[in-house]
Amino acid sequence: MHMSRARFRWAAAVAGMAVLVHAAPTLAEEPLGAYLLMVAPQEGPVTARTLWCEPDGGTLRAASQACDQLELADGRVARIPRREGPCTLEHAPVRVSADGTWRGEPRHFARTYPNRCAAMRDTGGILFGG
Repeated sequence: MHMSRARFRWAAAVAGMAVLVHAAPTLAEEPLGAYLLMVAPQEGPVTARTLWCEPDGGTLRAASQACDQLELADGRVARIPRREGPCTLEHAPVRVSADGTWRGEPRHFARTYPNRCAAMRDTGGILFGG
């Protein structure tokens, strides 16, 4: 009886290892980038969106476009080229942030802008979904 318990434990260990080996590729496949994007106006509700790259997805409506921008900027929002165009001089401060990882490396961006237009222009629109 002692021998059959040992065989059972051995068989269970081998089966468990087989499951782990089979699951390992799925567990190892992380997205290229994963972010939590937040827009916090001084007055009004805070909006938060998720973004994953490769595979592109999350709750940001223009995930593929945002991932393309991040790919060119090595996952750093501050390196995304700013959009050209006029903005009003309206004073309605908005704080934007992007926290996450790119190729396994932590990435953090946070800045306060005088208004939503200035924030969109300076970040290439990434935090706003397009």
